[in-house]
Amino acid sequence: MFVDRITAIRLTSRIYPRARATRWAQRVTYAANRFSKAIKVLEVRLWRTPLIRLLYSHTDYAPPPREITLRLTSNCNLRCVQCGQWGEKGVFTKPGRTDFRSEMSTDEWKLFIERVASFCTHIYFFGGEPFLRRDCVDLVRFATARNIIAGVNTNGNFLENMGHAIVDSGLDYLIVSLDGPKEINNQIRLGKLDVYQATVDGLLELIRAKKERKSAYPIIELNMTLTDLNQEHVVKMSDLALQLGVDYFALTLGIFTTSELAHESSVQFREEFGVQPHFYQGFVRDVSRMNPQAISAQIKKVKRVWGSRYKQYPPVNVDLAEYYRNPELPLRRGRCITPWLNMQVMPNGEMAFCEDFPDLIVGNVRENDALALWNGPASRAWRKRIRTKGVFSAETRCCSYYLH
Repeated sequence: MFVDRITAIRLTSRIYPRARATRWAQRVTYAANRFSKAIKVLEVRLWRTPLIRLLYSHTDYAPPPREITLRLTSNCNLRCVQCGQWGEKGVFTKPGRTDFRSEMSTDEWKLFIERVASFCTHIYFFGGEPFLRRDCVDLVRFATARNIIAGVNTNGNFLENMGHAIVDSGLDYLIVSLDGPKEINNQIRLGKLDVYQATVDGLLELIRAKKERKSAYPIIELNMTLTDLNQEHVVKMSDLALQLGVDYFALTLGIFTTSELAHESSVQFREEFGVQPHFYQGFVRDVSRMNPQAISAQIKKVKRVWGSRYKQYPPVNVDLAEYYRNPELPLRRGRCITPWLNMQVMPNGEMAFCEDFPDLIVGNVRENDALALWNGPASRAWRKRIRTKGVFSAETRCCSYYLH
């Protein structure tokens, strides 16, 4: 039977003083690493303050990115109805939109992480479904060993039999999607198996593994994305999150646009950058059946229960009626500063900026230095557009717009 190193040290420390000393050294090392990461978390938060907006409001150059999103794969085992990637109008459902054979290998991803570790504070592992890559946990472990804050966004279908491996990898946080009670969730998150049960079972196993390892990490966030199918079940999902024992309950209001805004933005994008964008059409969605008043009433109840452990995307105070009825209007003044802070690397090594609309590719990290691309001509042209004209009208409900 497998006995992890920490458990072995605890058992032997009763007999061997040297083992007891090793145990305390391990605790000190763990505490030091966590303190270092806490400093990095503060750094990330400070990097998102209005001061940074002021510092870089006049230039198209950017400092080395503190946050990098690694889209390990665009593949996914689910076909969630609201998804801009694989949903009813998802961009990857169209012929020729992605080639899974060109994904970076494990060694290539590790080489990239090694190269950016000197300046990168935070790596966010994204997809598709990142756990479809069997090396996902290995890559997380590789990043955390270099004292990088690591997070994963997952549909939760592959958590079973991985609890201890995930905890031992040093993963800092895990965002898991669940969109309603079983019958509702499985209408929205379409898969071959019982998607709801697979996610719940995997979460329970991971929470048990955390307790067995006596670890507070990864911090687990249960995320519910609103649609007209589940909008009446926010409180129920909040209660379920409490029963499961996750750390945070989050509500995503939904990323969407209209066909008119998508067309308008596509024309402008093509005129300015000579590229035909594809992701706008993936997020065209009818939200006319959303009930802002009912959602707001439920949010109030959830906030009373969860307090500061409730999260919302976009993370700004919004009038929900305006959010769903007027998608052409930004939710706040000020520009998106994600292009100054966050680098995204696609599965094949191509560099982009936005998780939701990565249509402008500025180069490939397989062939070029990441920092050279980061402030290369294409990157500066993108920042100039955002700085002088703002985001395209189809992007006003993009969460990345409001995260910083």
